Amino acid sequence: MRRLLLFLLLLVAQSGAARAQPSSEEAAYREVFSIAALGKPNPSLLLAASFGLAYRGMVANTAYALARDAEGRSAWGYVGGAADPVQAEAAALERCRRSLGSLQAECRVFASNAGRPGGPAVPLAEGSLGPFRWAPLLLRRGPQAARGVLVWGHGYGGPDRDNRTIPTPPFVSLLNDNGWDVLRFDRHPGDDGLYASLPRLVAGLPALRQAGYRRVLLGGQSRGGWQAIMAASERPDLVDAVIATAPAAHGEWRRGNNLGAAVDDFQRLLAGLPDGPRLAVVLFEGDDYDPDPERRAALLEGRARDRHAPTLALWPEPPLRGHTAAADLRFTLTYAGCLLSLVQAPEAAAPRGVRRAACGGG
Repeated sequence: MRRLLLFLLLLVAQSGAARAQPSSEEAAYREVFSIAALGKPNPSLLLAASFGLAYRGMVANTAYALARDAEGRSAWGYVGGAADPVQAEAAALERCRRSLGSLQAECRVFASNAGRPGGPAVPLAEGSLGPFRWAPLLLRRGPQAARGVLVWGHGYGGPDRDNRTIPTPPFVSLLNDNGWDVLRFDRHPGDDGLYASLPRLVAGLPALRQAGYRRVLLGGQSRGGWQAIMAASERPDLVDAVIATAPAAHGEWRRGNNLGAAVDDFQRLLAGLPDGPRLAVVLFEGDDYDPDPERRAALLEGRARDRHAPTLALWPEPPLRGHTAAADLRFTLTYAGCLLSLVQAPEAAAPRGVRRAACGGG
């Protein structure tokens, strides 16, 4: 049932029915990324979600390769952040071919950047707003037409690991389909200390309101999620909600350290958030940077009772596990409804407390 609900969300969003009068730019965008473009018979949920949600979070240069046989069985591969479009297409084709297995079908380039070869295309979202840059493949409606704007921050892997090409997770594309513009807070790894990049994030928030956005969401993975909560604590007047997936500020990529302080620091982090912005925190079993997800869930449950603003802890059951599990399509297909409700539902209808089960539409 939950997969049917998410499939309907995809169909509604990609048809443009989520808004009564989509602009010509949005209609063109929907044509490029429509489920109907995947052909007959109707694509599987995973194929539709991989193209309609996951691929759109990529950073250019991007390409999506697809193979389908007459019975509708399929294989695909996609990449982002390649050196140039030619390399992106070659890498996507290679990934598609590796996934063919026994499927008797030919991999072909189905999309490249924001267009389909021989078909419709739309320009990539380019430029920046303050210290934030537009997510290139996601639809930009502008402050007057959008529901609001989400600023997404990637994680931190140490001074030698550049995360500026890491895609936004698929559930961000679903937020985009529901009216949210998306900006990225990308940081150079050599200048991404927690208290070095935080002032830039906070200083950029007024520009979002000045541009005309009525609502502002902050979100992020790992260090990006931790920073989002810190920024909302400093400027709760400028932030309506925070989505933090596997928030962490202890350790580097494959080098967890100082984890003994992680839970106590997380408790202080939550205590510092005023009762204004809504808050969703996603926790996972097997997270190398979270020594005690059960304890963190309990802390969030306590804060949900204390705060008037909706406060939610998503703690998925396995097989969703590990520090980067929010990027798994299964997370979006199972739990995105909770995040949409947390940021969009009237206060009385917004989810609260700890939730491990799948989410519906309310």
